[in-house]
Amino acid sequence: MRSLVGSVLLSTALAASVMAEPRAFSVNDRSGQYLIEVLFPEPPEDPHQLAQAFITVRDGKTLEALQQLQTPAGNVPVDRNGKVDNWLLGPQSLLYFDDFNFDGRQDLAIRNGNDPEASYKPTFDVYLQDPQKTQWVLNPSLTNLAKEDSKGMFSVSPLDGILLSQTDRDCCWTRATHWKMRGDELVLLYSSTEEQIQPTEPGENTSMPGGYTLRTTGELKEGQWHEQSRLEGPEKEDPVILAGTLDAKTPVALWYQAQGAVIIGEVRYTQADNSEPIKLLGIREDADDGLISLHEYAGDGGQTGTWRISRENVEPYFFTGTWISDAKGDDRQRAILLHDEERELDVEKIDDVDADQRGGHYRMRQDAPGHDADLDLKILPDRDVNGKEVAEFTVTTKNNVAEHHIVPMDTDNLIIVREPQASEKNGPYHIQLVKGFAVIGYNAVPDSQDGLAGVYLKLR
Repeated sequence: MRSLVGSVLLSTALAASVMAEPRAFSVNDRSGQYLIEVLFPEPPEDPHQLAQAFITVRDGKTLEALQQLQTPAGNVPVDRNGKVDNWLLGPQSLLYFDDFNFDGRQDLAIRNGNDPEASYKPTFDVYLQDPQKTQWVLNPSLTNLAKEDSKGMFSVSPLDGILLSQTDRDCCWTRATHWKMRGDELVLLYSSTEEQIQPTEPGENTSMPGGYTLRTTGELKEGQWHEQSRLEGPEKEDPVILAGTLDAKTPVALWYQAQGAVIIGEVRYTQADNSEPIKLLGIREDADDGLISLHEYAGDGGQTGTWRISRENVEPYFFTGTWISDAKGDDRQRAILLHDEERELDVEKIDDVDADQRGGHYRMRQDAPGHDADLDLKILPDRDVNGKEVAEFTVTTKNNVAEHHIVPMDTDNLIIVREPQASEKNGPYHIQLVKGFAVIGYNAVPDSQDGLAGVYLKLR
């Protein structure tokens, strides 16, 4: 069997730097059964451009011509200097031999151009070898599967006897599928689709926060297709662990982690008599400057201070900003200077809320708009008809305005009150549960002075 590089024979009829006249190449497939000759009648001057090519498949031993094929847009396997490269044979090259239907015969894919919507993605015509004679027949199903794959060609798993394809769309949708050939047709065995759910726009009848993913899986079992969907999240980023000072004299240690639209964390004044950590929580905002705001929360649920931090863009990449007192009548501000610190973080602090710790009493006291409210939450023992957990909760404001609901939970940490169940005054809203807090948010904040939105600290 000839090696890929050693078997490529470059036509000597013209100089390497000129591509004006026909060029010919030949290569053995990796099994050694076939010799393939490729002719470009009018090769382009720029090897990155595609051109028409004629392909002759010969018997590797007798050199008898078995079949002639062609492509309107194949890639010339040379670099800009006219030297032969490896783009003649392989899954992303001009020719790709493999057993696509697992019948023991070598099948063939030939590049036929680029995807019209993504020029970097090659497209292929896929041929199956005829079981009666050594020739190849175009298979529309496999050709379409290759078009759907984001790489331009599906993958082959000979041990499992399946074909694998992945399709990515934009930033927020991906689908992986497993297929098997039965005769000339494809059969879908398994699929997994992940879609990042975008935050709800104002005016919609629901209130979805950012950071959640809808995962849909399907599987063929005993001839029947079974599919189920599940909302998962929120997506968690790596925790940021910092140490430094306030006003260049008070040492502090701080960490935070983004969990979807919510940022949780803790700060500890390391030389204070009471060095117990203070809980931090912030809401992610779409800001180009990278600034985040983390609010300190006292044991009664009130805010005591705000950390406004951003990371510098030059070495040593300090985190700088301002700490601002949230106490009434206190206008103190302190300069923040922090740096990355290598220390272990207790993973329990960033884990999901334990199932038995979700229910209880939560309190919000004097948040930024001056709201006071209490949340009493209970997770009921029975599930609804769709198998979802059910939450019963009451929110009471300082003006004794109460809202009581029993609703199914969208995930084990997310409750959404939709129209028409949401009151007209408050509109749709959601409750996201994180370690030590419940965060109530809206897709569009109502004008009501008794708004429920805010951060509620868990007391018991």
